[in-house]
Amino acid sequence: MKYAGEPEPFEFEPGPLIRPFAVTRGRAGKDLHELDIITLVVAVRPEADVAALDREYGDILRMCHQRPLSIAEISAKMGLLLAAVKVLVSDLISSGHLIFRSPPPPTSGRPDIKLLQAVLDGVRNL
Repeated sequence: MKYAGEPEPFEFEPGPLIRPFAVTRGRAGKDLHELDIITLVVAVRPEADVAALDREYGDILRMCHQRPLSIAEISAKMGLLLAAVKVLVSDLISSGHLIFRSPPPPTSGRPDIKLLQAVLDGVRNL
């Protein structure tokens, strides 16, 4: 017996658990480019190439034609896990549809105080 307000049983709504696995065709973390959540990607091929790609790949290319986006922004806009977006973006980089720029590694063991202050100020302004 189901009571009012009780969530549906798992077998009736598996979408959020299965979708990332299906989108990436079961791949995760292997043979991927070194992508960080703040890595910026931009499309370098014309939007006409989108028609030949799967929906998720096309969505990423359309977003990245407008301006460079970070992996985190793409993940948020698509509603996909970061790991799934990294796989999809890595595929598009390998196929020549996207190029990427990762932040340089830190030169010292200490974080940049000015950068941390800017992030803190940005979060406070939200």
